[in-house]
Amino acid sequence: MHRYYYGLDAVRFFSAFAVCLFHLGFYVWASEYSSISVIFAGAAKFEALTPIAWMGWVGVQIFFVISGFVIANSANGATPFAFLRSRLTRLWPAAWICATLTLIVRLMAGETFLPALDIDYLRSLVLWPRGAWIDGVYWSLAVEIAFYALVFCLLLTANFRRLPLMAWVLSLVSGAYVTLAMLKQLGLATPGSWFDTLAGYAELVPLRHGAYFAIGIWLWMLSNKSLPRSAWVGLGLAFVCGVVEIEMRALELQNFEASIAVGQLLIAPVIVWLVAVGVIIASTRRPEAFEPRTDAGRGRLRLAGKVTYPLYLVHSAVGAATMRWLIVSGMPAYLALLASIAFVLLIATLVAVYGEPAVRKPLALGLDALGTAGSRMKGLRLLFRRSDAIPLKQSSPN
Repeated sequence: MHRYYYGLDAVRFFSAFAVCLFHLGFYVWASEYSSISVIFAGAAKFEALTPIAWMGWVGVQIFFVISGFVIANSANGATPFAFLRSRLTRLWPAAWICATLTLIVRLMAGETFLPALDIDYLRSLVLWPRGAWIDGVYWSLAVEIAFYALVFCLLLTANFRRLPLMAWVLSLVSGAYVTLAMLKQLGLATPGSWFDTLAGYAELVPLRHGAYFAIGIWLWMLSNKSLPRSAWVGLGLAFVCGVVEIEMRALELQNFEASIAVGQLLIAPVIVWLVAVGVIIASTRRPEAFEPRTDAGRGRLRLAGKVTYPLYLVHSAVGAATMRWLIVSGMPAYLALLASIAFVLLIATLVAVYGEPAVRKPLALGLDALGTAGSRMKGLRLLFRRSDAIPLKQSSPN
């Protein structure tokens, strides 16, 4: 049985809230050409929040570390079909609901479905790896799916024990890419047009963010006392790569997307990320210390973990439109911001508690029917063969 890590739910919620604050408290007014700035139409500015809100995007980098950990924990010894089923039932229901809500908001904001939004909406429904999507936040799902595909290949070939090797490859490849990209951004290297072409596919490999998943994989092994000594070098390399990528993202934001952030401390998002990863390490090394003592407390943390995914998907466009309507209606800007955050939290909770289960049940039944039929076909037996597993020195009860 796989252990449930309550501490991860707290970090998940913090990360989602940080991204929400970034988009609604900063990016919505500080970026000139983003889809949410078009919806918000300059209704207000929240300059007093800039020192905190500008770096909320680092919540995504925290998500990637958590994803590496959680996927390693859940995929160990699983069949390829069981892994695929778990990912589809996790990702699709909220995406279908939240993409539809975002579409409605954008239509209400004056955009047209044909030909402007139809393809973007369909890409979001199927989680197509290349954008544009109905909302820019879906880009990170493309990165996640690329990582899932690599893990799926390990399971399909019964080579899950090579997951540490994959973590090494992700760190080395990501490190090389990020280093070259950073040197180019600083004007210290001119790699040529081939690098620009490669950058267009950086999320599909994944090149840029691979080290974060590698960190999650190694932290999972560390939590189970199964991390080999040689992996500490790789873990250190991945941490360095993660820091460089965060600094590069901060410079991109300041130089190309939101010049109002120029002058903010570039080290600040790195510190937030390091602290969050530290909490991940502590809460997975000693999960019992982070587990609430009461059923009610455990239920609240589980709910917070469930809310994070729909909150991440729905907060941007819905929050921007709500906030603009409230401000135009006469509500003070900062009060409108608080009300909008509360509103998207409410929507995300309703989606997590009622919407997702209602969609997930028939989806799971349909996938199970396909699995039953596929298991009888000789050519698909690889999908139902249980993969090898990484031996763990510490038991992980549920």
